[in-house]
Amino acid sequence: MTDDPQVAVIYCRVSSGRQVKQGHGLVSQETRCQEFAKYKSYRVVETFADKGVTGGVVDRPGIREMMKWLKKNQSQSPVVLIDDISRIARGVEAHWKLRAAIASVGATLESPSIEFGDDPDSQLVENMLASVSQHHRQKNAEQVVNRMTARLRNGYFVFQAPTGYRYQRSPGEGKVLVPDEPVASVLREALEGFASGRFATQAEVRDFLHPHPVFARDRAGEIRLQQIKALLTNPVYAGYISYEPWSVPLTKGRHEPLIGYDAFQRIQERLEAREPNLVRKDRQDAFALRGFIECGACGHKMTGYWAKGRGKHYAYYRCFNKACSERNVSISKDKIETEFGSLLRAFRPSLPIFAVAAKMFQDLWDQRFDRLDDQRALQERELNALQGRISRLLDRLLDSTDATTNQIYEDKLRDLERKRASLRETLAQASGPSRGFEDTFRTAMGFLSSPWKHWDTDDLDTRRLVLKLAFSAPVQYLKKTGFRTAKTTIPFKVLAALGSNGETVVIPRGLEPRTC
Repeated sequence: MTDDPQVAVIYCRVSSGRQVKQGHGLVSQETRCQEFAKYKSYRVVETFADKGVTGGVVDRPGIREMMKWLKKNQSQSPVVLIDDISRIARGVEAHWKLRAAIASVGATLESPSIEFGDDPDSQLVENMLASVSQHHRQKNAEQVVNRMTARLRNGYFVFQAPTGYRYQRSPGEGKVLVPDEPVASVLREALEGFASGRFATQAEVRDFLHPHPVFARDRAGEIRLQQIKALLTNPVYAGYISYEPWSVPLTKGRHEPLIGYDAFQRIQERLEAREPNLVRKDRQDAFALRGFIECGACGHKMTGYWAKGRGKHYAYYRCFNKACSERNVSISKDKIETEFGSLLRAFRPSLPIFAVAAKMFQDLWDQRFDRLDDQRALQERELNALQGRISRLLDRLLDSTDATTNQIYEDKLRDLERKRASLRETLAQASGPSRGFEDTFRTAMGFLSSPWKHWDTDDLDTRRLVLKLAFSAPVQYLKKTGFRTAKTTIPFKVLAALGSNGETVVIPRGLEPRTC
């Protein structure tokens, strides 16, 4: 009567999808182990595998399943077959932990590539091979980082594609980020909306993105404000790449940006300023003027509220300052918002004045482009000087050995690199706009001619945008006298000055057309 053959299991591992298609894939490992088992007259009863898992860690799904099986069948003293020592682990510590775990359940480790033993000589060889395997893993990781760093420095993003982008293979360039529509357009509107002030807070950006399921959510189904902050501060959306852990400075990317770098800078300035939200976001009651109008008696912000009446609720505005003489005075929401619309109608300039203003803007537009060459030359000199400062700062950083000084140099270097990127962006756009004056200013002039048309809408975002574009400060209101004199933005001040005496006024620099 012959003895039953020795029971064996096979363990295979690959750390990347590419290895599956190459010589050290799971199939080739298992085949070699099967041939070795046949040579040793072993009966293979199970195969366990880990795919896409590094050999530097001990806790792996395939290993866990194998250890469960070994514990359950330890009475059979099974043999664990591996193709090569690097398949069980690629680290000395991980190797010996797994060796001990396998031995603790009465199993032994065998391989066609090495003979495992408990004598000093065998353990010396095993230690050497485990060390070599660990060195290979570390060198491979180092080479991967070096290749990724070099690609980043050349302007190619190498990590998981950010929301709004996807990877597309490009001849001669490899995988390149391209906008992922329609998500890219939604995200572009959100970013530009925050840059322009259409969205006053990050919470408003979140509310705008909320209807689109593509944006990641927590367990409660909400988009976290941390995600919004990450979107707003990611230079990839402005066409730039940087990665401080690998010392990759702000670099012009090879991908298509969703927004201009100037818009990105405005976003960062708004985030750093932490500007207050003059109008609270509350879509359920939609009080467009809440937090914007002030009580004419005490100067405190007026708020909106609902009062319960017979059979329904009524909307009012009111000052809740306890020290105010008007604290008990409530004004109907319809009344105050209708009066506000009348206030906007008073902004309407006459046709002759509006024609004069349009001609002034046209003249300024033309004058601006007459100076473009001089401005471009000045900006190029500034860029050269900035590059010189960066080079000198890099030399100091390389020569310095003091950690505190190095940190100061690195912070200054990042600031200079941001300035250089901004200046390069300005130079790239200095050829002038692709559209003429009429196309560029048609929307703006339409708003200046009749801002109340944008107020006479049920859209809360549009109404709040009117407040930001038309008024430079909150407006005060008294129930008996109505709205007091409003502080308007510069364009409306210019129209008012023209209407007061018909004379030419000096346009502030802020009204000059942009150079992009």
